[in-house]
Amino acid sequence: MKDWVRKRRERDPYREKARKIGVRSRAYFKLMDIDRRFNILKTGDLVIDLGAYPGGWLQYISSKIGYDGHVYGIDIREIAEFPDRPNITTIKGDVFKKETIEKISKMIKENKVDVLVSDLSPNITGIWELDTEKIYDYNKVTMRYIDRFLRKGGTAVIKSFEGRYSDRIIKMVKRRFKWVAKYKPKASRKRSAEFYIIGLNYLGKDRKTFIKTSREQSDLKP
Repeated sequence: MKDWVRKRRERDPYREKARKIGVRSRAYFKLMDIDRRFNILKTGDLVIDLGAYPGGWLQYISSKIGYDGHVYGIDIREIAEFPDRPNITTIKGDVFKKETIEKISKMIKENKVDVLVSDLSPNITGIWELDTEKIYDYNKVTMRYIDRFLRKGGTAVIKSFEGRYSDRIIKMVKRRFKWVAKYKPKASRKRSAEFYIIGLNYLGKDRKTFIKTSREQSDLKP
């Protein structure tokens, strides 16, 4: 491991705190911060977590929704099981593929979820134009999952990056939710361009929204 990477990890209080309390990632504290600020999770909620690997957000969600709730964690990578947490189900799948949507549909049946959270992020290349374009693709596909699975009145949390598309994705969220906020958790690194969009009170998908979202999603990956 490069010296600067090792030193950064050694200085990271959230990584150390995650290790001490036995959670899988420092991202656990990002969702905790968002939840405490916006009160997004409640006992008994049905939740979808996109980009759930390695499972830090799943652990936090599981503890908040209790055994009357359930969370489905989706990632292209295999997520290690949680044998002591029956309210977590993991799904291995590419969010851009129809079969992943079909897997979720079979599990939740005709139900709609109360909360959809997305920590989806591309592998960072360091090429700013490319990275912002990739996160925009992830943001657009998250809109597809919101429109397919979130109940009217539900809540969403969506990771994005500052850049050429950030205003555009915020507008997409505002078309869908009654109240929208942009927030950077304390656990996000200061130099990071990441931020989270919180949407409260999903308005549902009327004809006007359907036409707009069809255009938004027309250039998604197959």
